[in-house]
Amino acid sequence: MHRALIHLFIIKLILLPFTTNAQSFTDVLQNKNYDELEKLFLKYEEIDSIKARKIISLYLDKAKFEQDTFKIARAYYHFYNVAKDHSKLSYTDSIINLTKHKQNKDFPARAYFRKAQFFLFEKRNIKKTLEHLNKAQKLAEKNQNTRLLYRIDYYLGIVRSEHLGEKQKAVEIFKKCANFYKSTPENNYPIRYLYTLHAIAETYIGLKQNDSATHYNTIGYQRASKSNDLNQLEMKTYFTLCEGINQYEQNRYLSAIDSITRALPKILEFKDKSNTIDSYFYLGKSYYELKNNEKSIYYLKKTDSILETLKSIPQYKHIKTYEYLKEYFKETGDLNNQNKYLDKLNSVLNNYLNDQIFISKKIKEDYDIPLLLEEKELLIKKLNQNNNAYIKGIFILGILLFLCAGLLYYQYKKKQRYRIRFENLISEGNKSSSQNKTITEAKTVVKNKELKVPEKHVTYILEKLVEFEKEQGYLTVGLSAQSLADNMETNVKYLSLIINHYKNKSFTSYLNQLRIDYAVKELQENTMLRKFTIKAIANEFGYSTAETFSNAFYKQVKIKPSYYIKELSKVK
Repeated sequence: MHRALIHLFIIKLILLPFTTNAQSFTDVLQNKNYDELEKLFLKYEEIDSIKARKIISLYLDKAKFEQDTFKIARAYYHFYNVAKDHSKLSYTDSIINLTKHKQNKDFPARAYFRKAQFFLFEKRNIKKTLEHLNKAQKLAEKNQNTRLLYRIDYYLGIVRSEHLGEKQKAVEIFKKCANFYKSTPENNYPIRYLYTLHAIAETYIGLKQNDSATHYNTIGYQRASKSNDLNQLEMKTYFTLCEGINQYEQNRYLSAIDSITRALPKILEFKDKSNTIDSYFYLGKSYYELKNNEKSIYYLKKTDSILETLKSIPQYKHIKTYEYLKEYFKETGDLNNQNKYLDKLNSVLNNYLNDQIFISKKIKEDYDIPLLLEEKELLIKKLNQNNNAYIKGIFILGILLFLCAGLLYYQYKKKQRYRIRFENLISEGNKSSSQNKTITEAKTVVKNKELKVPEKHVTYILEKLVEFEKEQGYLTVGLSAQSLADNMETNVKYLSLIINHYKNKSFTSYLNQLRIDYAVKELQENTMLRKFTIKAIANEFGYSTAETFSNAFYKQVKIKPSYYIKELSKVK
């Protein structure tokens, strides 16, 4: 018993300095006002999360005691930054519930904006990202929060650039934001200006405007180098990485490796998962182009290992990781790994393509159309200043609405027709291909003076056509009547006359029927083929361009191939 008391005393003696320090730190905080507590929180936020939570807890207690709604909301907003992933949204939801009926310039708009950031970067859930950006935008407009509106524009630019492929529109958005941040004297605007320059450079890389990308990387790097602010200095690393990627896109692989290798240690130090993926990915691709398989596969495997940790689908460009690895293991005869990466490729493609279909539709619903409606409302307000002009405007608006209604009805009926035709194609199954029997099955050889082709040539050409159809020679890209006649060692005129007589159609129509019948059946049965681009699919069926294939497909089955493929994906 005596020994136990001695041990307890020693433990208390050891812990005394820590409890004393903690108590003294808390005592110091008690006398701070809101601004002082917030500055202290921002100081400790990145370096000591325990102290940061203690500070913001006192801020929250003070706000609750004084029943200050917006100070409570601000405390929850800061709690988000030091919370674990699974509890972050509880703080934004608390802000929304607290301020939905009592709003100010910042809240609840910033809570919705925070949720958009969470779903974009933590979950890569673009549907929810856009939902919350839309809500934040409406509230920011309502409460005249210009700063937040520009931040929303910036994130809309990211969605357009990285998820929609609308890079030219994204550049316009980013440049508007850059001009605002450069010309507005705010404490945190220099770093946002650098973020925006970086986004412009990245987007120009996607547009293949490499000189412009280098220009903005150079401006950003030089501006960051002149700053004494740590956050701005860190941006030098990101401009270096961006220029490395830019060098890769210009086939300057050694320069790309040099830049990316210089940036990588800092990227790892920052624990920046997204840019670590980019670094490994482009190092892997650079070594791949330099035929250094050992280093290429090393970095691509590291890319894959980080992609595995994501709780969301990767960026579209990173899907190439699985394609490279799949092909490498195919060449080396490693069937297990080939199958492994093929499964990953298929899984990610399915998820990503479904996501893209949604985003394209959602971005137009939530951002383009509301913008047009806003312009229309402003127009109507101006028309109210003059009664005659107002009446004229209403009349024009009525005509436009009538035309829009007509267009919507037309689109509705068109979709109905497409659906009926699609269902007919599915129900018919192989009917179309069975109807396209070989020429000798369609009609027997008969003497016909009007045909003006010797009987022995008729028999020979019909046999060759049977062989042509069975071997699917019609899938050859660039096939013409002349080239087919040459292959059959016959006269192109005889060939055309026989096809016209026995199939009652021209050579081009005959060829298109064979190809499209085969395409209809093959797209039903081959799910992997549906993931190809229309251009690639066209090549599979003998067409050199997507447009020629689409026109031929529509002419025969009366629906576009893109619609047919989309509807097939819904059929189990």
